[in-house]
Amino acid sequence: MSDFDFFRQKRIGYVPRTPGTALRALGNESARAGDFVWRSTSAKPLDEQPFDLEAIERTLANADLELETAKLLMGIFEKMIKGRDQEIALFGAEGINTLEGRYIARVESLKWGLSELEGTRQTGASDTPGYRKTRARTLRDLARAYYELAELHAKVKAIRTFYLREAHAVLHRSLGKGARFPQSVVALSVDILVGLGLYAQAARWLKRIKPADNPFIIYQTARIAFHRRDYATVVGSCGRLEARAGELHREEERAARFWAGL
Repeated sequence: MSDFDFFRQKRIGYVPRTPGTALRALGNESARAGDFVWRSTSAKPLDEQPFDLEAIERTLANADLELETAKLLMGIFEKMIKGRDQEIALFGAEGINTLEGRYIARVESLKWGLSELEGTRQTGASDTPGYRKTRARTLRDLARAYYELAELHAKVKAIRTFYLREAHAVLHRSLGKGARFPQSVVALSVDILVGLGLYAQAARWLKRIKPADNPFIIYQTARIAFHRRDYATVVGSCGRLEARAGELHREEERAARFWAGL
């Protein structure tokens, strides 16, 4: 039999859906060795239909998912609950609850920690640099948790806007009066303001950041200008970045090169 005949005929008769079922079926001769090899070694995107429930479940089991992966899973689960298969729809609903529950639990944990921390003010601990640093970090972590909850609900405008506003209010409490912030804080601030459509406010806030000739700040300036359709500023900023594009992250560099061609 030609090596390709297996793939031409793999839908004939019983087709195991997972490596485990393929192995069991191989044991009672209801499947071939090729089925086990195929299910054990083949890979496909998680969002490709028909969905690979076992692969999705394995991914969901990771408690430390990156945001983009969590968003991909949320999109898959939202498709599942709209389908006609009740079992798969239930799987999707449970997946949504699991994902959302993790993010809400993180928000609640950070809120509790912040409350405990601020409760120590009466002891005079709030006057120490360590207290101020810990409080600012906790506020920023909480703002990011709210932002990620907003992104998780990117397709539901009302919920997304609510969490973005919460993120904005919390982050604002952590910024203080200085003009120097870590890049992660600058990026989060711009993400939140852009998500809320507050482009002018984002541009004004960015002007406070020093040094203004930092490639990262120039990139963020171009990004905000792009959303405002201020293409002259976009092209000008990208021109300033041309010789220093190597200092940006790969995705930022790719975006800057795209904008430079406008």
